[in-house]
Amino acid sequence: MGDVVLADLWCHQVEGVLIEDALLDGEFVIVRARAVADQAGCPGCGVASSRVHSGYVRRLADREAGGRRVVIELRVRRFRCREQQCPRATFVEQITGLTFRYGRRSRRLV
Repeated sequence: MGDVVLADLWCHQVEGVLIEDALLDGEFVIVRARAVADQAGCPGCGVASSRVHSGYVRRLADREAGGRRVVIELRVRRFRCREQQCPRATFVEQITGLTFRYGRRSRRLV
């Protein structure tokens, strides 16, 4: 099964996410994706920031696709808040319709 077919089968297309790869690994479909927005809003003060501090990969469980369990490996970035009075120095971008703070599942499983 080709990567394009797997990406279509996953069909969890959300704005701000680029699917880089989709592959079969035994009983799993692994979807590798990354956030592509230029900036993110701080959840503490609401100010948008484009200053990237660091990044990491989140592993999220998602609904089955093609009879296999789906794991999303989503590369997200941690941003620095630009507002000096904000109690948050850094924050992680959230993808609307896909992620939520501290979540290990996609919004489709909540």
